[in-house]
Amino acid sequence: MHRSPVEAFLLGESDAFLWELFHENSKTNRFELNPGARRRATDEEIVATMRRLRTAKAYRDRRATALPRDFPPASADLDEVMLERQTARGFGGAAIAVDALAKVLFMAYGITRDNAGTTFPRPFRTVPSGGALYPLELYVAATAVDGLAPDLYHYDPERHVLDRLERPEELHRLASAFVQAPLVEHAAAVVLITAIAVRATFKYGDRGYRFILLEAGHVAQNACLAAAGLGLAAAPIGGFFDREVDRLLAVDGVDESCIYALLLGSPTDEAGR
Repeated sequence: MHRSPVEAFLLGESDAFLWELFHENSKTNRFELNPGARRRATDEEIVATMRRLRTAKAYRDRRATALPRDFPPASADLDEVMLERQTARGFGGAAIAVDALAKVLFMAYGITRDNAGTTFPRPFRTVPSGGALYPLELYVAATAVDGLAPDLYHYDPERHVLDRLERPEELHRLASAFVQAPLVEHAAAVVLITAIAVRATFKYGDRGYRFILLEAGHVAQNACLAAAGLGLAAAPIGGFFDREVDRLLAVDGVDESCIYALLLGSPTDEAGR
């Protein structure tokens, strides 16, 4: 591949970078199958697979904490919230309320329509999802949430509950798995977004991975706006050591892996963008 002098200086002389290969391989093509696909699945096969795959991970052997559904109102309308949203550069020391966390989680990835009695095989949620496949999972590392014991939790949007994973010792190791460890240390809660890739790639192949990353962005933005409307400080974070976070969550890093994180806490007087 020919590179301009500027590209060669900035990127080096390699003929191909992984991101270039991925971008090329994940392009939709009228005539070729996605790499790894044996044939194009029929609509019936896609729906049948969707019905076999879980819409959310089940931790039914764990103690579940029902989350409030009576959410606190936003302090401003959507226009104001979008204009005032900031990425936190620090957090205050106060705990956050469990009903505020519940609203952030629901607005991020909650179920808005069950589609019972329709031809849609999946409930709809607060974000767009390629094929309505919803390949993401949300975990919460709660350190200072009123009404929650410090621990790792998994958010189940179907029941709107937090399943307690009963691994509080992992909270002490979480900050060190992030590039900006001091920022994480002062957050009241960390929402960890993982992807179960097969939920999207069985239908879309490599293109499905693009859709997964796009969806994680939708989720994080919804969460940020919900937090801003509640007066919470929030910081979306992509700088973490993937394998370390995956180990903390007890996921294998292949079939399921963390791809994004959101820090939540009480605000300080400092502001950022």
